Amino acid sequence: MPSKTDDKKRIQVVMDKQLSDDVNGILSDLGLNPSIVMNALYHRIEAEGKIPFDFSLTDEERANHHLASTIRSLNIPVIKDKKKAEKFLFGDDDEE
Repeated sequence: MPSKTDDKKRIQVVMDKQLSDDVNGILSDLGLNPSIVMNALYHRIEAEGKIPFDFSLTDEERANHHLASTIRSLNIPVIKDKKKAEKFLFGDDDEE
């Protein structure tokens, strides 16, 4: 007699660790786990014949994308500390 696990299939997904941790915390608060959510998603896809939600960007995501794209195209440097910010804004101290 086949066991219940014989008709199951494991699906593995590579995902950003921080995203996974954040979502797993929310799922736990809801009394859910990733397997329950993935099974529910697959059932909806099967029933509807499509992904049951929209993959388009929100207005805020579109604006952020446009801003990031503009910054990249202008070659604006990424400044990570106060000294570099001052040098970028005010020039080299040695020139005074």
